Amino acid sequence: MNTQAELITGIYNYCDAWCERCLFTARCRSFQLQTETGLAKPETAGDNLVQQLTEALNLTKKYVENLTRTQALSGSDVPTEEQAQALEQKAVEQIDFRNHITTRLSGDYLKQTGVWLSEEKNLLEQTGQEQIRAVELGLRTQEEAMPILHALKDAWDMIRWYRTLIPVKTQSVLRAFAEPINNPQLVNYQLGKAKLILVSIDRSLLAWETIIQHSPEKTDDVLDLMALLSRLRRELEGLFPDARAFKRPGLD
Repeated sequence: MNTQAELITGIYNYCDAWCERCLFTARCRSFQLQTETGLAKPETAGDNLVQQLTEALNLTKKYVENLTRTQALSGSDVPTEEQAQALEQKAVEQIDFRNHITTRLSGDYLKQTGVWLSEEKNLLEQTGQEQIRAVELGLRTQEEAMPILHALKDAWDMIRWYRTLIPVKTQSVLRAFAEPINNPQLVNYQLGKAKLILVSIDRSLLAWETIIQHSPEKTDDVLDLMALLSRLRRELEGLFPDARAFKRPGLD
């Protein structure tokens, strides 16, 4: 069987490198690094709801701990294609955009989210314990408790994943303004990268909204982070007005 025909050409150029959640790893040439497994297990019919909640909580803690250990790798630019890798390296290493507004905004977001995540490192565990107690007391059903816990875990995951990717990709995509680009293929490459950043920002904002929904006492601090991220999005949309319309292979 010719598996090459199944590949989606160029999908790796515009993805968020979150292979664990990708539906197209079998069709992507850059899928080389396998993420750790065993953090999700199928539910057993005999498990009671408290056991399921406790297990979900434990898996959440393990996942957060794993992300902490591999934080330096989570936003790395390591495209498979030599051309893509060269573009990324040139943008980050040879071009100084430290004073550009998007660089400052994305850098501020990285730093401020780092502080928030450090201060709120026990938020997921606290929420999980609250859900377990609510179920045990009969104040909430399993159908109500499990989606809350999973939604918060998913929001936490997205915030951590994209907080590093956004500034790294922002620094990279600014290469479009360093020198004229007349090659349509490279122009599209930059638009696709800008689209990736915008999608990452969109998902991060939705994640922060989830945090507010389930932890309203965190609203003030979270709104400040959302305002920073929203401003970055407006700036990028101004720099790359055609980015939203770009169709990423296999992703849009």
